[in-house]
Amino acid sequence: MPVFAVLGNHDWEGGEAEEMIDALRAGGVRLLEREHAVLGVVGVELGVVGVKGYVGGFAPHQMPDFGEPGLKAVYAETGAEVDALDAGLRAIATCPVRVVLLHYSPVAATLAGEPPAIFAFLGSDRLAAPILEHGPDLVLHCHAHAGAPEARIGAVPVRNVSIPVIGTDWWTTELRASAAGPIP
Repeated sequence: MPVFAVLGNHDWEGGEAEEMIDALRAGGVRLLEREHAVLGVVGVELGVVGVKGYVGGFAPHQMPDFGEPGLKAVYAETGAEVDALDAGLRAIATCPVRVVLLHYSPVAATLAGEPPAIFAFLGSDRLAAPILEHGPDLVLHCHAHAGAPEARIGAVPVRNVSIPVIGTDWWTTELRASAAGPIP
């Protein structure tokens, strides 16, 4: 069974991310960094898009593209993640099963339980637009360690699979193949 991952803030914090990346890859884990992959799993074509997502907040408390260069750089980084998510979802549009892997949350509802004052650092609803447009089968994220386990963006289920939230090292679900295709 293939294993995919995206990295998050804790992975980069200790200054040993490159060593961790090498170890994960040596163990057969496919890291997706603004990338997508298509492969056959038990006879079904699976499309996976992996981006870290990023920060910026949720309406009506979103970070604007305004002000100091550092703040504009943060806004641009989130924009690059949104663009990569959109491109990846376009690339896997015809796969019968489509999954998105994020670190940061695309929806405020999976942050319930976290202090509202830090929501802007836990994700951005800018990530929700390509999810809503392309309608993948499942979105997974894990940045909100005290958040809620599930929400939706339109009809798309979003799961916060942070270990403190789900209470275990593994979460499983069953996805059914659909007649996926580009949304007109």
